[in-house]
Amino acid sequence: MLRICLIIAIVAGLAAGTVSFFKVQDIITTTRQERDDWHKKDTDEIAAHTKTKKTLKETAAKLDTTEKELAQTKSELEAANGKVADLSKRNEDLTAKLDKTTAERDDAQQQLARWSGLPDPALIRGIIADLDKAQKAKEALIGENKLLAAKVREWENRWYSFFNNDTDVILPVGLRGKIIAVDPKYDFVVLNIGEDQGVKERGIMMVDRDGKLLGKVRIKTVTKDRCVANILPSWKRGEVMEGDEVLY
Repeated sequence: MLRICLIIAIVAGLAAGTVSFFKVQDIITTTRQERDDWHKKDTDEIAAHTKTKKTLKETAAKLDTTEKELAQTKSELEAANGKVADLSKRNEDLTAKLDKTTAERDDAQQQLARWSGLPDPALIRGIIADLDKAQKAKEALIGENKLLAAKVREWENRWYSFFNNDTDVILPVGLRGKIIAVDPKYDFVVLNIGEDQGVKERGIMMVDRDGKLLGKVRIKTVTKDRCVANILPSWKRGEVMEGDEVLY
């Protein structure tokens, strides 16, 4: 009886162990499956995260490229707008020139119509050429007259100087200049006129400011385009300053 009980107990223990084994094995299998599922899920998430990072990096690179292309496009657009503005201005200028040329053409046609009843153009050109020669001859005579007048003044000054040292020198009528420097200590001034304008030594000129006579000066030394003059004390009516006019 005891042996039977022992056998039953052993069989019951084996049965319980078998059941426990299968339960543990089932738990192990389930745990492994869950572990594999979690591992796969984690791997998928890592892969997705890596892919997302890669995609984000590529998107950032594309965005940077797009920004550069946008900046370049903006620059090109500004340059194009500048060219358009320049072309518009040139078009306006050309239109204005065209209008002016058209008006000049119409005026020329009107003048040509007026001249159509005149004599032979060759004759007219000859008359114009003769007038041009006469004008040049007139200008040459005027130049010679100026030289002769200067020589006459020079000889008159020499004549008066020879016979009377106190006689004033004759200067060109209407001679004008300005005072560009003043020395109040020694009472002399520098004028912006000289030999080129007909200034002569010992010539006397009046000093004027706004129509008021301030005094007279006598030319002391003369250069090509400047001269130095002494202020005559007996004619001094006020302080002579730079910018005052001198006239003869």
